[in-house]
Amino acid sequence: MNKYNAKPVIVTADGTLFEEALVKQYKLDINGIRFASKKEGEYYQELLPMVQDGTLSEVICQPSYILQDAPKITYIADFLLKFADGSEIIVDVKGVETPTFKLKLKLFTNLFPDKKIQILTKHRGEWMETSEIKKKKAAQKKIERQLLKRAAAQKGRL
Repeated sequence: MNKYNAKPVIVTADGTLFEEALVKQYKLDINGIRFASKKEGEYYQELLPMVQDGTLSEVICQPSYILQDAPKITYIADFLLKFADGSEIIVDVKGVETPTFKLKLKLFTNLFPDKKIQILTKHRGEWMETSEIKKKKAAQKKIERQLLKRAAAQKGRL
């Protein structure tokens, strides 16, 4: 487990996901790709059928981008998706956006403005961009504040 309580997982070629701790505990001989979190592994599982049907031509795990030479700052994304039509998208699966990540993302977008990047998380069983989730939460809070104002105004009239 890392500092954000994410459990490392291993995803096999057929898409089966194993928690790394259980593989080590039972001394299983599992070959696959290691991911730092279950969310990353689950997202990779959803990419496999897209590779098989030809939508994706290639999935590169942990692509690395140098943001600064001295002192060296590197941004390591979770996935680089190459589509059959030649387009590419960098995907980062996040549970928490840390201040370090936000800084690296700013540097990345300034250095590579032509590269498309998506920051995804699983929200209520669906993969969504974190920016969309933030917008939905802000809208929900606005509605809640309006309801509280109305309730307070009605209470004052009684």
